[in-house]
Amino acid sequence: MTAAALFAALLFYAVLTLWVPGRWAWSLFQVGVFLLAGWRLRRARSIRPAPAAATLAVAALWPLAQVAAGRSVNRGETWMAALDWATFLVVFLLAADILSGRRERHWFLGAISFGGMIVAAAAVLQDYSSAGKIFWHFPSGYTEGVLGPFVNRNQYAAWVELLLPAALYLAATARRRALYGVAAAILLGSVIAGASRAGSALAVGEVLAVAVALAARHANPRRAVALWTAQFACFAAIAIAVVGWQGLRDRLGAPGTEVLRMDAVRASAAMIRDRPWIGSGLGTWARMYPRYAGLDTGVAVNQAHNDWAQWAAEGGLPFLMAMVVFAGLLCKPAFRSIYGLGVAAVLLHALVDYPMQQRPALAAWWFAMAGAVWAANGAYDDVLRRTGRTRRGVARGDPPGLQAAGPAAPSGPLYRPGDARAGGVADAAAERNSGIAEPPRRARELRPLAGGGLPGPAGPRGSP
Repeated sequence: MTAAALFAALLFYAVLTLWVPGRWAWSLFQVGVFLLAGWRLRRARSIRPAPAAATLAVAALWPLAQVAAGRSVNRGETWMAALDWATFLVVFLLAADILSGRRERHWFLGAISFGGMIVAAAAVLQDYSSAGKIFWHFPSGYTEGVLGPFVNRNQYAAWVELLLPAALYLAATARRRALYGVAAAILLGSVIAGASRAGSALAVGEVLAVAVALAARHANPRRAVALWTAQFACFAAIAIAVVGWQGLRDRLGAPGTEVLRMDAVRASAAMIRDRPWIGSGLGTWARMYPRYAGLDTGVAVNQAHNDWAQWAAEGGLPFLMAMVVFAGLLCKPAFRSIYGLGVAAVLLHALVDYPMQQRPALAAWWFAMAGAVWAANGAYDDVLRRTGRTRRGVARGDPPGLQAAGPAAPSGPLYRPGDARAGGVADAAAERNSGIAEPPRRARELRPLAGGGLPGPAGPRGSP
């Protein structure tokens, strides 16, 4: 548990110092991550690398290959990108190792849910009362849209997208469900208050996806899911009413920056055509864009507003394919775990924004949640321990808590009146040996022989 606590503390340090303009805050996080990884390696009895880590390792080594081949347009930026991607690889491996136990994983999910709730509540208060200052003290250069340590509402929404499914999952499974439900409602309300259009849509979609995933589990009582949905709907309605949705309504009706976004994607496509196999070097998109820009509005465009297009432009098609394969390996365990739905949501958000660029601390959170998802290795956690009939049709080989419901046991008597004791013994032995709740076999009735002797099998009814 100590390692999980240190890991969570490092992640929250990274997000709370995300606004710092210099690189020193991120560098301290990198030092902490590498030290924690060294400590875990020293204590490890054996090393079991995650299969998905091989794909991520290819992506982490790719910028070094670009520098070695002399194909980066800015070697310094690509070297920094190589160090960042090495950090992402270590964060993923640490999460997969530290959170491999169910107890550690659930503690971690609870810690980030509570911590996220505190940051979200402070972010909403700060947005309404700080005039753009971070934590009411540090100038940000903006007068609105500053949420906690985030100066970009879309990046804040992407961070909440990672935490919201975890809070919803615990609100349906943990003992303190109401508390986690409040945490999830505050997280959702803060995204609505932040007025991120894509983030708000994805956050609401996550709530619906979690409800559908819970209802789809065969062993999950529909009544429990309905009560959970009604409870969270009340919490969310109160939270949204308190923080307000007027900013989101105004942004939905106002003209956006779609023209700039489309030109950035078009420029990225042109970069890919010119350098399809090696790219321009990770971290160099902002330097390449002026050569391909189709319009000049006087606004600095430093990201492609589409992480997938930017990865292809900077790293070439091989780097893009490595990320596609890595994301594909995560999809199934992410959906099965429920709390990993945020990993998929951020990848969808990356189609219209840049949650994985510019702020490496935010990307580190994504890789940490990806590692938490992979730590379960696709196994179901015990979602229904306290919410449903988990022993009905349970097979030994299935993960606990989410097994498919089997046929119900017959309601009529299984034994003749004289068989009750023998039947109970047979039932208990069968359940102990196999772990399967199945109808017991009919026990043989025993009766004494005439003249005193060993008992034998009963004859047909009516025989002497």
